[in-house]
Amino acid sequence: MELKIVPMTEEFAAEIQRWRYDGLYAFYNRREEFWAENIPAMLDGSHIAFLEPSGRLAGYFSFGEDGRIPTVEECVYDASALDIGLGLRPDLCGQGNGLAFVKEGIHYAEETLGGKRLRLSVAAFNERAIRVYQRAGFQIERQVTNSYFKNLFYIMVREP
Repeated sequence: MELKIVPMTEEFAAEIQRWRYDGLYAFYNRREEFWAENIPAMLDGSHIAFLEPSGRLAGYFSFGEDGRIPTVEECVYDASALDIGLGLRPDLCGQGNGLAFVKEGIHYAEETLGGKRLRLSVAAFNERAIRVYQRAGFQIERQVTNSYFKNLFYIMVREP
């Protein structure tokens, strides 16, 4: 998967908001009332866009607090890792693109941001993503409960 990294734009952020996943992955569909007000946060420099050679948006990564989820448990996140969030365009999911995409984001985090220990949060039901993250070197560190949706998530860490 050959991708070009560019800064997030308002156009890309709005496109991400319109992405729709099928089946159990519909959990990741953006709720318009929530994301419309958060597009400005996607433009604060914490998000980057990944483009296909054609210029079409393939996915995005976010770095820092945006990669965290609200949890029932207290003191889940600390400063020991760079938190990442990510999303791959729905039609690219389940096609064998995940590992290459995640590796691109890891490379960016390490080389550009100086991230050593990386951390991400993933819904526990998303076995497909968990397998990709494990293949990229992440390991489950702990299980938490999302305080907004009340479902289980895994916090996964990739050591240097």
